[in-house]
Amino acid sequence: MREKITETIIKTEERVCDGISYKYVLKKRESRRVASYKMPLYSVEVEMKSSDGRINSKNSSDLFSDIGKAVVFFEMLVDNLATPIDLPYILEDEFSI
Repeated sequence: MREKITETIIKTEERVCDGISYKYVLKKRESRRVASYKMPLYSVEVEMKSSDGRINSKNSSDLFSDIGKAVVFFEMLVDNLATPIDLPYILEDEFSI
């Protein structure tokens, strides 16, 4: 049986710098998974499009259960023009003990 995941876009931001387009998406996901059982979890996606049309993207699912923390993290990505390549390193820094 395939599990149903409901995904809603909460916020989207786009920036252009030096001919490169950056797109950031904050999503809310809900499912019946054991880890989240109907509790909304928040995910981020970063997409970068170069001036020659090449697209690179990275998605990190179910990072936060608190909308406030998710929005602060999302805005930090946007403010610093984080790239898809940067995302795993930023996550490592943010979540390391």
